[in-house]
Amino acid sequence: MDNQDGVIDMSKGDKPVFNVRARQEPDSEYMTTIGAAWRFKQGEGYVVRLQMIPVNWDGSCVLVPPKDDQ
Repeated sequence: MDNQDGVIDMSKGDKPVFNVRARQEPDSEYMTTIGAAWRFKQGEGYVVRLQMIPVNWDGSCVLVPPKDDQ
């Protein structure tokens, strides 16, 4: 499932280890999923792919395990 960089091919079915979540606005209590993270196959770390960036995003985000139903 390696891609040309030897990382992963997310289109082949590898499930993410984490969801990437961020506040909808800097002062908001509500968070939205903006991407996902997979284990890096060439050592320690994660490959993070963001699918969107919230308006007025302050750049901070959290990695949380996906819920069982995802």
